[in-house]
This record gives sequence, structure tokens and C-alpha cells, in this order.
Amino acid sequence: MRLSTYQLLALIGGIVFLVIALFAIGKQQDRRFNFPETVVNFTADNVMGGKSDYASEKGTATLIVLTASWCPACRAELPTLKQFHEEFGPKGLKILMIDEDDSKKVARKYKKSTEMPWTMLHWNYDALKALGSPSVIPVSFVVDKDDKIQHVDVGTLNELRVRHELKRLLGK
Repeated sequence: MRLSTYQLLALIGGIVFLVIALFAIGKQQDRRFNFPETVVNFTADNVMGGKSDYASEKGTATLIVLTASWCPACRAELPTLKQFHEEFGPKGLKILMIDEDDSKKVARKYKKSTEMPWTMLHWNYDALKALGSPSVIPVSFVVDKDDKIQHVDVGTLNELRVRHELKRLLGK
């Protein structure tokens, strides 16, 4: 099987990201990331127009995902996020995506092209600060109804662990 130039670049980009993510996960042990225990309310621009805030977008459980259109690992986890949305959305799960692209226009195009059914906000310093200012993406936060962070994945989300947390918070 022969890979196209695009496929080869995507593969190399994915490998580079994986190495960086594994390094970041290792560094998490030394408290490089200082995630808060709870999420405080923050406001950001909705990529589809207007503004929104965490308090209006949260559910019984909320999965906050930091992403960007140029991130191969972020794109790779979209099918899992869509599956979570379908499975747990009726039980109270809300997915809130925070896009870290430079432009809202790029973020809007990313949301539309991938048919994301959940809210996507465009990053700002207050939103990132509310989540501990992580310096890597993707990062996923499982948050309970009382805004307490129950689980954080740095790098591609751990589907089994996140599923376990969602079942615990939302019932089987």
C-alpha cells in the first residue's frame, strides 16, 4: 500500500504529536499542569455567533474538550465524542468544545465540516485560565453537575475511562 504525500504528512504529524503528548503526560506527574478542582464560570464567543458561558452550556455531566482544526489527535477523537453525545446526551451529558484556532472563521468552518452537534466556543485567556491554562491539546475534562472536575485526559481522551466516569455520573 502506498501512502499519498498528505497521508504521509498526517502520519508523521500524528507521531510527532503522540511523542509530545506522551512527554506532556509524563510531565503531568511533576505538576506541570495545575488543573483546578472545580470549573468557574467563563464567557467566550460562540463560533457560530454571539457569546455564551460555561454556566449556560453545562449539563448534569459536562465533557469540556480543548481542540483545534489543525490537531490530528483532536480530529481523531471526534467519532468517540459523537458516540458519547448520542449515548449520553439524552441522559444529561453536554459536550462543550473550546477551539484554539487563531480565527473564529476557521473554527466555524471546522465545526461545520465535521458536523459537530455540540457548542463550540472560541478560546480566550479567561476560558483557558478557568481550566488551569494547559499548554497542550487535546485536553478533556469530565465535570460533574456541581462543577467539580472528576477526570482529566491530557492528549487523546481515554475512551474507557471517560465512559466509566460518564456512566458513574449519569447512570448506566
